Amino acid sequence: MNKKFMPIFAVNRMNLLNRIKALEGDYGILGTIIESDNFLSALHQTNKPFFIDSGVFDDGKNTWYKSNISVFENQRWVRKTILSDLQDLQAWIASFLDRCDKFSPDYVFAPDIINEPLLSLHLARITWEEYLKKSRIYQLIGVVQAGHALYNWSFIDVPQIDSLLPYFNTPKSFLSSLISEYRHIGYRYIALGGLLKAEKAMPMGLKFGLSNQEFDDLLTWSRPDFVLGGLALSRLEILKKHSVWADSSNWLWWDERYDFERFGHRNALQEVLS
Repeated sequence: MNKKFMPIFAVNRMNLLNRIKALEGDYGILGTIIESDNFLSALHQTNKPFFIDSGVFDDGKNTWYKSNISVFENQRWVRKTILSDLQDLQAWIASFLDRCDKFSPDYVFAPDIINEPLLSLHLARITWEEYLKKSRIYQLIGVVQAGHALYNWSFIDVPQIDSLLPYFNTPKSFLSSLISEYRHIGYRYIALGGLLKAEKAMPMGLKFGLSNQEFDDLLTWSRPDFVLGGLALSRLEILKKHSVWADSSNWLWWDERYDFERFGHRNALQEVLS
């Protein structure tokens, strides 16, 4: 990966793709595998660095990694949801990678699970093994679910028998080890994910959860190649400082007519490339 800041524009509709084509400068295109064949082919034909994501979110609707079982407990049958068995996960991931092959992307994000850093690591290991079974032209990017540890870490005052050791009981220590494990698997490219929080007031219902100082600190010690959902005008200086790539998942498609004071006399998309 070229260690130089480059904005990646996530696109899911043709009118947005046409809007992007008017921009001048270097940028990448991101599409999800759930889009149509014609649309993904159109993204490839832009001749820009092309990224594909699994497009699977843990919203209760897309539960490809879960299975429902019945177990007999306390004198009655109970329905439970568990992680799918290894064969089912391998089959889904193999199908995902095979479909990516059809559109000749430059990079593909390994499937991950929102707010599940360890399960995402498990999927990353399976995905890497499937990725190596065939000769593929694209590079695989491992997605580390960093947000859950950063936003939900609970410090235990009185250590329990199964607690993490004191020197390991911090988000930084946990994530440093997690990222190292991705590299040990074989991933050359690492993306940080899960950094967006739910926010009803925002156009797409999501908000970046770190302050600029916190974001700067995170990139300083984690040194990722990509930040999912990290692209914003307010973070351009930090992104350029650390030479990482980032995509937009929120502000990018906000029509300036709805925020005229801020964007009525600006071309926000072109500003990102300046």
